[in-house]
Amino acid sequence: MKILLVLILLGFSASLIAQPIYKVVDEEGNVTYTDQKPDDGADPVDLPDLNVLDRGEEEAVIAAEPEETEQREHLEFVITSPEDEEVLDSDSVTVSLDSSVDLPPTTQVVVYLNDIAQPPLQSLAARYDGIGGGEHDLRAELQTQSGRVLAETETISFQVADAVEEPSP
Repeated sequence: MKILLVLILLGFSASLIAQPIYKVVDEEGNVTYTDQKPDDGADPVDLPDLNVLDRGEEEAVIAAEPEETEQREHLEFVITSPEDEEVLDSDSVTVSLDSSVDLPPTTQVVVYLNDIAQPPLQSLAARYDGIGGGEHDLRAELQTQSGRVLAETETISFQVADAVEEPSP
């Protein structure tokens, strides 16, 4: 009796798996896939076979050597100027950045001067005037237009020398 019940359930579940799928496009161009036949003239869609790995193939993919798998280019994003611990004699600083990959035009660079975000840039260089004397911290982030951080630089410190005042006569 149990064997008969199991065979009936297996037969029923197999018929569910083999149901046809229909593609329906409405008047606005929206596409919907359904297992409900939309009209009498509808033909089922031929779907590609599922891409399923058996246990042996899965282990082979996991154990693949790095040369056999596609390598993504590592994104290196660095501040090239000013240098870490550099002393500047002007209260203007030109920040230069470098990237190991060509940046898409949809990315933006956000420079943080003393942890305050400056307006986003579309280039790898900017000049900031009137930052005042003393020690300053600088870092930058490469972001998408939506603000997702793709890469960030290390924080560097630089110093602006206090202006030497001329003695008054």
